[in-house]
Amino acid sequence: MALSLFVTDIDNTLFDWVRYYVHSFSALLQAVEGIIGVPYAQLAEEAKGVFVRHGSIEYPFVVQELPSVTAFYGDDIDGMLANAVRPSRDAFNAHVDKYLRTYDGVAETLAAFRAQHRGVPLVALTDAPRYVAMWKLNKLGILALFDAVYGLPDPRIPTSPLHGRVKVDPEILLKHLQQSNFGFTGRIRILPDDYEKPGTKGLKTVLMDYEMDEDKAHRQRVVWVGDNQRKDVGLGRALGVRTAWASYGLPDPDLLKRLIEFSPPLNVHKNAALPAGAQDQVKADYTLAKFADILGCLAGEGP
Repeated sequence: MALSLFVTDIDNTLFDWVRYYVHSFSALLQAVEGIIGVPYAQLAEEAKGVFVRHGSIEYPFVVQELPSVTAFYGDDIDGMLANAVRPSRDAFNAHVDKYLRTYDGVAETLAAFRAQHRGVPLVALTDAPRYVAMWKLNKLGILALFDAVYGLPDPRIPTSPLHGRVKVDPEILLKHLQQSNFGFTGRIRILPDDYEKPGTKGLKTVLMDYEMDEDKAHRQRVVWVGDNQRKDVGLGRALGVRTAWASYGLPDPDLLKRLIEFSPPLNVHKNAALPAGAQDQVKADYTLAKFADILGCLAGEGP
């Protein structure tokens, strides 16, 4: 069967998001605990509230909005940025360097796909904010392998309620205001919040952009890869595209428990595939034990 479009999820499909984020964000909270003396458990509960307000667990300015941090520093925004935000961000980034890694063979598989299926667009579709998604792909060293990235709206910049001053380091603020694309030259689409999976609007937008939404025959020339049976496989089946389930993307149970400490329950379901109940077990066209298996599934197919 001809292949005309390849679309893949990012988190827990190309890399272990739970492992990376639990270690990195836990280090951030531990740094804040050491700086202002508020217990980790309390900071974790406060983080849940911030994530709920912003609709994303990957909101990058969470420290500035933790009630304990704002109470500790009051109007001293410069002190907060220098003595709490910057050290905690450094703690987070130190663990990023250690834990943000693709699954084995992902980069090689993406490169091999491009070589074997010349002319077939390779698209990333994610529920993460567009800036955060591209930051991760760039850190992983695979951003340039994609033709397009589709993500949700970028995070809002926090400001002081007293005098409206922005609570972000100038260097970091500039990157966000410039909507940095990390040198990426492909298509970038920021989707509305209500296009989040398992809704069909996000993937349907990709199909329409690449003129693969006209009929059943067109959709069968599309392959969609994701780790979540309920969200990703169900979405693919609903739209009639060929769907590959990244079965290796289930998180480590111990790490999942740590994620729940600071993540609202809804965010856990949004960001990590949980063991599927009978009602969530949607059959995919392909089941991948590792990402590289997709090459075998598509062997012999051309544009």
